[in-house]
Order: sequence, then structure tokens, then C-alpha cells
Amino acid sequence: MPDRIDIDHKHSRAILKLIGQQLRVSLKLEPEQPESLRAQIERLRELEERPPNRSR
Repeated sequence: MPDRIDIDHKHSRAILKLIGQQLRVSLKLEPEQPESLRAQIERLRELEERPPNRSR
């Protein structure tokens, strides 16, 4: 396993947001998604909308 790289919360959220945006663009090409995939996409949307956790 490669060495762990610690990323602050601000950059971590930015990376997740970008990944989510790119996934949405690529998944729009598919007319029908399996229910399990739709549920995971919805979970990502919920996580994006949640305010950042300041406990770190």
C-alpha cells in the first residue's frame, strides 16, 4: 500500500465534488441505470449537500 497522503477537508471536498460532477456527466449517457447505481448516485448528492464536518 502506498504511503498515506493527508489532504485537508477543503481540498478533499473539492476533489469529491469534481468526481461527482464528472460521474454525473458520464452517467447521463446511459438512459437507464440499475437501482443500486441510482441509490449510490443519490447518496453522493446527499453528501455533497451536507455542510463540512468541522470536527477534524
